[in-house]
Amino acid sequence: MELPKENAWFYIRDHQQQGPVGFFELRKLFEQGILPAETYIWNKDLDDWQMANRLYLLPESSFKYKLADSTVNLTGTWRELHKDTYPTGRPFVRYLARFFDLSLFSFFLITFVSIFSPSFLFESSGLFIFILNLILYISVEAVILSIFGNTIGKAILNLRLYKINGDRLDFLTAIKRSIYVTGAGMGFGVPIINLVCFYFSYLDLKKNGKSTWDREIETIVLYGQVSTARILFACFLPMALFIAGFVV
Repeated sequence: MELPKENAWFYIRDHQQQGPVGFFELRKLFEQGILPAETYIWNKDLDDWQMANRLYLLPESSFKYKLADSTVNLTGTWRELHKDTYPTGRPFVRYLARFFDLSLFSFFLITFVSIFSPSFLFESSGLFIFILNLILYISVEAVILSIFGNTIGKAILNLRLYKINGDRLDFLTAIKRSIYVTGAGMGFGVPIINLVCFYFSYLDLKKNGKSTWDREIETIVLYGQVSTARILFACFLPMALFIAGFVV
């Protein structure tokens, strides 16, 4: 299979989707035995993650370490390796990361407004504040992603976001994605419509392994293992704000 070698490459190691790296660096990882020949790799010209030794990118001699030479239960090992590609995406983890970030932003926004214009909170409906929070967060998230490359919620849940060429998201790409997520994924917070959007975006991610906006805007979300403690921590803030009466 002929693939442009100058593209940015991503690979899976220690249950973590990693990269981007150039082809030369990727080749060295195989030649030094750091990555086995059966490592799943991906770049923008591949539809999904593929084992390196099945793409014929490198000569057989480049693979210093092969699981097939050392592992008894190959079927179980390959099943574990394939699981790390997350072929159906990770809807729960992605939703939780977004709600954590939205909750954190909501907390600071409501705190700021309550200090400088407390009457606004009492005179506005909860739905209006919720939708306003979503709309304002579009530009805030874009700034955070373009400067830091990640949000707090995504970092806690071991998610990373890149362009498919390996670059960090610039502001324009980030704001396009944020608008797309808020509209197509959350229905801009409008009751009933947001539930429909959640449902169909969930089905789309489970079916394709990538969301509509990531395919359209050409971005990729990298996943890694997440401990139960991190999931519970990410759940805490939205639940705490909800119990406290804040709109999340």
